[in-house]
Amino acid sequence: MILLLSQPYPHNALYSRYWLLVSAGAGLFVALFLIVFQPFGASYWQHPDKNWILAGYGLVTFTCLAGISFIMPILFRNWYSEANWTVGKEIFGVIIVLVVISVGNWLYSQLFFVSSFRFKELFVWIGITVAIGIIPTTIITLLDYTRLQRKYATDKLVIKTNTEEQTTPTSLETITLIAENLKDTFSLSPDELLFIESASNYSEVVFLKENNLQKMLIRSSLSRLEEQIQNSNIVRCHRSFIVNLKQVTKITGNAQGYKLQLKNVGYPLPVARRYTDLMADYFKK
Repeated sequence: MILLLSQPYPHNALYSRYWLLVSAGAGLFVALFLIVFQPFGASYWQHPDKNWILAGYGLVTFTCLAGISFIMPILFRNWYSEANWTVGKEIFGVIIVLVVISVGNWLYSQLFFVSSFRFKELFVWIGITVAIGIIPTTIITLLDYTRLQRKYATDKLVIKTNTEEQTTPTSLETITLIAENLKDTFSLSPDELLFIESASNYSEVVFLKENNLQKMLIRSSLSRLEEQIQNSNIVRCHRSFIVNLKQVTKITGNAQGYKLQLKNVGYPLPVARRYTDLMADYFKK
């Protein structure tokens, strides 16, 4: 079980618009659920602003989720990095979210239903929330981990070598990359290019010249360079990387996605989930 909890797991990208939409959706669901069904004795409670007060729990949920999305990654940057994210951290992270929402709801409830703060009730509230939430959280995370493991299995993928038939005659082509000032240019053969990595306002071109690894900085965004490359083997694989798939020597997969190992490069390149199908189509047997 300990080994399973330490397995890589995809991060939810807390800084992204996606997480804010999830937070807003969760808050809206909570507000509508409480207003429509009025559980936990709310139907017997009378107040002229009853619906607005119940909707406030939805606002609390949104605030807690959105707050976690901005504060926690700043305070615990290394712990929240996707490279270090595991199944166990995912389960623990969801439990933390439940606890924070519980505290928020408890504090909000004190404004309308309780005349004095009772911390004993807070711990009971948190205990109930965690006890109820930990089982479905664990089950859902483990099922999702199994699904992702199957999705990114590499047993049906094969590395295409340069001796295999190519769709484009790369040996006869030349790639010319033009900087933003339209004056600085850099040209190389597609067979020499390994990958291009985003580097702030620059892009770093990594290539082989006479079997020696070399690098060249060019002032341009990665998206702009991507538009200049017309080669079916050289594609975007991540928001920070363009890769020459003909230089891939090994492809591995886990729940976080595919990783590409390139010739003479000592570390793997990540494949973003949006490019998963592209990689699967290219390397499938």
